[in-house]
Amino acid sequence: MPRPSLIVRPFAVLLLAAAAAGAAFAQEGDLPGRVGRLADVGGRVYIATEQRAEDWLDARRNDTVTSGDNLWVAGGGRAEIDYGGGQFRLAGDTNVHVARLDDTVLALFVAQGRVIVRVRVLEPGEVARIDTPNTQLALTRPGLYRVDVTEDRTRTELVVREGEATASFATGLQQVLPGQTALLEGEEPAFAGVRNGFYLDGFDTWSADRDRYYERARSANYVSRQMIGYADLDGYGHWETVPEYGALWYPTGVAVDWAPYRYGRWSWVGGWGWTWVDDAPWGYAPFHYGRWVHYGGRWGWAPGGYVARPLWAPALVGWYGGAGWSFSVSFGAPVYGWVPLAWGEPYVPWWGGCSHRCWTMYNRPYAVNLAERPGAPPTRYTNWSAPGGVTAVADAVFTGRRPVHGNLVNVRPQAVTSAPVLAYAPRVDKPAPGKVPGVRPPASAPLPAAAFQTKPMRLPATAGPAAAPQTWSGGAGPAPRPVAPGRPSAAGPGGGGPTAAPPAPSAARPSAGAPVGPGVRAPARAPSTPGTWGATGERAPRGATPAAAPRPPVSAVPPSSAGEGRGALQREPRPAQTWGGSSPSVAPQGPRAPTPPSAGPAGVPRSAPPSAPAAPAVVPRSAPPSAPAAPAVVPRSAPPSAPAAPAVVPRSAPPPSVDRGRAPASSAGESGARGEPPAGRPMPKEMQR
Repeated sequence: MPRPSLIVRPFAVLLLAAAAAGAAFAQEGDLPGRVGRLADVGGRVYIATEQRAEDWLDARRNDTVTSGDNLWVAGGGRAEIDYGGGQFRLAGDTNVHVARLDDTVLALFVAQGRVIVRVRVLEPGEVARIDTPNTQLALTRPGLYRVDVTEDRTRTELVVREGEATASFATGLQQVLPGQTALLEGEEPAFAGVRNGFYLDGFDTWSADRDRYYERARSANYVSRQMIGYADLDGYGHWETVPEYGALWYPTGVAVDWAPYRYGRWSWVGGWGWTWVDDAPWGYAPFHYGRWVHYGGRWGWAPGGYVARPLWAPALVGWYGGAGWSFSVSFGAPVYGWVPLAWGEPYVPWWGGCSHRCWTMYNRPYAVNLAERPGAPPTRYTNWSAPGGVTAVADAVFTGRRPVHGNLVNVRPQAVTSAPVLAYAPRVDKPAPGKVPGVRPPASAPLPAAAFQTKPMRLPATAGPAAAPQTWSGGAGPAPRPVAPGRPSAAGPGGGGPTAAPPAPSAARPSAGAPVGPGVRAPARAPSTPGTWGATGERAPRGATPAAAPRPPVSAVPPSSAGEGRGALQREPRPAQTWGGSSPSVAPQGPRAPTPPSAGPAGVPRSAPPSAPAAPAVVPRSAPPSAPAAPAVVPRSAPPSAPAAPAVVPRSAPPPSVDRGRAPASSAGESGARGEPPAGRPMPKEMQR
């Protein structure tokens, strides 16, 4: 029988924590230290930036993807974006908007197509979420997830292979556990059908191959797995350790005149500005992290000290040249050059707004003197004298995103030493769509996914208190897994669909003859009217919800450990039972006087039969049915005894100094205080010493 899923409350606390963490970083004026990289491309892939969302441009491997970008994979193609904390992969005919990608949040909007998300790192306070035209999906744990959206944008299918997720619908959230598939149909789904099992196709096979590619990378012994592009270093170079720099990576199979930041092009990325895009399949991590050194007659990349989550940079170079350079005047156009930063040279971000924390993370791992933060770039760079260390092009190469190696400007060493050093990247015009080379999409290309995103993806600014856990009583065996009230009762495929709401614990005593036990359920409330997404990202009701019968308050029991309380209901602790004497001992079975009704509701045993209006006492799980009167607490192994109700004898009580089989005579008060049986009553053999 499929395991039923749970409908849980919104993860408001998690979202607020992520928003607070991101706000703390943004208050310092820092740009995100995490972006995405187009790590693998098959077929035609197009990108439309946030600044020009209406224009599709040909995307290539090593292109940087960040918040606001739109991606479209043509039929028969595929693409993978590595964002450090994991990867998300797109199949053919898939249209995706990267709504937000930064240090704490991964938020995607899938307008249509198939997407697989591998979440490898999800620290406390971080959020991973996928929105579709008819639902919102929260990925609450690291794992492997697949989302399919039909072309008409009315059907979303979520598959959880590893991890845990929740799917939102008109009246609540549906938890989806590993090995389950959730289906939401319609523009405003009334429920989420959940079934066990999932299917596999070629897209899943390719994704599994990519997962193995990352997991077996040996370069993780030298750099963090959250460094974007680390897995590509294994097949295109080798590692060595030297005393001056520690670990060095040397590329193999490069051209004779190869040098860093020479075989590739410059691209404009909003916020950061000019960003390097290398042509080599391995050319991402060495050009956005670390330093380049010329050691032993060849170029080597030094990743520096180990950092669990290194800070991404658009390019780690120093700039020189410009329109005022004498060489530019003789050349007839502004000429700009750059040089790779060497070990110990500080990186000064050219976009401005880099706090002390930002500057420290960019330079601490590379032996930079942090006590002296320069207000201006150095007047001379170490790699100026290295072979191929100086690279220069005309300003038109930037504007048109042209290949650098085919448009080099030969600058003599004497001219380089007299070149003005720049504290910023070249201030030239951004690439215009008409001047950027590449393949244009066909006329049948869809609109960017952002055009179909009509529901805001903003994190909620406030969140109400979490719902109080509920307690359960009645019925033999384990308590059923309940769902939140107001959910429609519909059996999903495989028996894993939504179920009716369980009965609420009543504060009143059951009426005479009322059945108590399994199989009796209170009717669920009528489902509320499907709503729309409000300004804060939560659903707002369209109409009034039918009035429901008042429910008594339930006690909120905090989870006893970090693993509890995640989508599960907490039971109230059983009240402690008081026995006479200094140490509790169980009395033998025997009838007792009925317990008078208490002020609050008494607990109903799981195996107790229908009782009288008087509140029944607590009965252990293994106790057999007793007399109609309120049963007493009976030990599991106690044998039958005389009709008289015995008292409890403490374990530490001294053996009675009377004839064998009879208790000493004492007053009622003394016997009650010491837990000894009253005079004239026999003592069971098990309790005789």
